[in-house]
Amino acid sequence: MRHIVSSARLIFVILAALVGLNACASDEFTSVPPKDPGERALGGPAVSSAAYRMTVGDHIRVTVFGSTPVINEYTIDEIGAIAIAPMGPLVVKETTAAEAAALIAKSYTQAGLYRDPRVTVDVVSFGPFYMRGEVAKPGEFQYRPGMSLFAAVATAGGYTYRANRERVFIRKAHEAIETEYELTSDIAILPGDVIRIPDLHL
Repeated sequence: MRHIVSSARLIFVILAALVGLNACASDEFTSVPPKDPGERALGGPAVSSAAYRMTVGDHIRVTVFGSTPVINEYTIDEIGAIAIAPMGPLVVKETTAAEAAALIAKSYTQAGLYRDPRVTVDVVSFGPFYMRGEVAKPGEFQYRPGMSLFAAVATAGGYTYRANRERVFIRKAHEAIETEYELTSDIAILPGDVIRIPDLHL
């Protein structure tokens, strides 16, 4: 009898440990206290074309003006770089288009390819955003300029019946911390965002 009781206790301990491991595995990000949704207001500075900071997956056009303009297109790779021959990888992640243009012009000058190049950078298409949690079709989706949270949720098939419609957690590209926002107004989405819709108990 004691052997049976001991075995039962052992099984209970193992099951409890497995549940704990699963809980830890599902908790991928560390959250921070809620922030004002106004920080992500639609049409605000965070989403203007001049202030936008490029991220992995963005497809950009680089134009070098000279006697004959040289135009090339690149997709920012997983390390945040574009491969400009013959200079090799050049990290442009987290730069604005103007900052990237200045960086590319400087690299051309240092490589002795141009004396004083005039360079422009334009974002042709944006990298994806990601939906997790209580939406009908979690996954990766193509970003569209000016996209709002409500549009992003609709793209993912809408909320599930378990969804908490009063708050959302968003992790910016290449960050390990997600930020909580109360859904008092619509929120702007950016390329690379990982959006998590919690359930009713959160």
